[in-house]
Amino acid sequence: MAEPPASQPQTATAEAATTKITDLDEDSLAHCATYLSLQDLSNLAMTSKFLKKIAYSDSIWLHRFSLRWPLEMLSSSSSGVRQAYLDWRTALHQFKFADPFVLDLYTEARHFDHILLDKNDIIFSQGSIIRMMKTDSFLSGGSLVRMSDHNARITCMRLFPLNETSLVRSEIQREENVLVTSSCDHSIRLWWKGACHRCFRGHNGAVSTLSDKLLGAGGVKVLASGGEDGTVRLWSLSSSGKRGQQALKATLYGHQKPVSLMSVAGHKPSLLVTMSRDSKVSCLAFFLSIHFLTPPEFYFHVCTRIFLNSWGSQVRVWDTNTSSAVRSSCCVGMTSLPG
Repeated sequence: MAEPPASQPQTATAEAATTKITDLDEDSLAHCATYLSLQDLSNLAMTSKFLKKIAYSDSIWLHRFSLRWPLEMLSSSSSGVRQAYLDWRTALHQFKFADPFVLDLYTEARHFDHILLDKNDIIFSQGSIIRMMKTDSFLSGGSLVRMSDHNARITCMRLFPLNETSLVRSEIQREENVLVTSSCDHSIRLWWKGACHRCFRGHNGAVSTLSDKLLGAGGVKVLASGGEDGTVRLWSLSSSGKRGQQALKATLYGHQKPVSLMSVAGHKPSLLVTMSRDSKVSCLAFFLSIHFLTPPEFYFHVCTRIFLNSWGSQVRVWDTNTSSAVRSSCCVGMTSLPG
């Protein structure tokens, strides 16, 4: 019996080997190309004329546009969808923006002391009043929330994640922020959804500043505040009760003048840097002796004093992990800056 020709499997293999990427459907290739990065699409377009046509497909650039700017509509362009996308991208890199709408807001005839942006909400203070403008709902009737629990000028405003306090109740709320403000009325207040949920008192004067971040790692977070009484106080934002009972965790002494600035170290969340302005007076005395020789002979001394004020700042570094009791000191470094 004659054996079958051995060339048939080789022929099938040769035919399979001649299948190219250009034999695939263009729509399928364009769909696969939507997963490529912008650099990979450029490399694909330089490979061949066929793949350049695929890389320039409108479906690819419409998909990229919808992912990059989901709230915008791409207008028709004679140069094609790809060029329209690149024009948007170039304008973005050149800081050329078109405002979606212009909003004129009229408030009291007073200057703005502080202003913050919480996602699409604008928060600003005027004296003792806080206002929150919700821009997302402004066109549909909008809302301008007014918060007026403070009795004196607001000195500082900070935003902190809600999940670092005891107010969070669900996973959805973990993306929200709380507003913390200090005031000349000796109080610190924590705001959420337009209402005051905590009021912290302890400073013996106006609260001048708040830390830019919360201190501590893990679930225990502490807020630092500085006052005109020269003290640095540490507060737990997770304390229960509207009045913040048991919120004061430590009082740090060392500054002789009001604390004006404070910041949490980025590399170690337990280190707190504080600054106060300290004024020093130096006296230079020049003595001028005038001799009168008329009888009776005597000497008359004139003393002239010139006072020079020399202003400087005192900087202290505190390690808050080493202190947990009131009236304790955990200063681990100190220096003075002239000027």
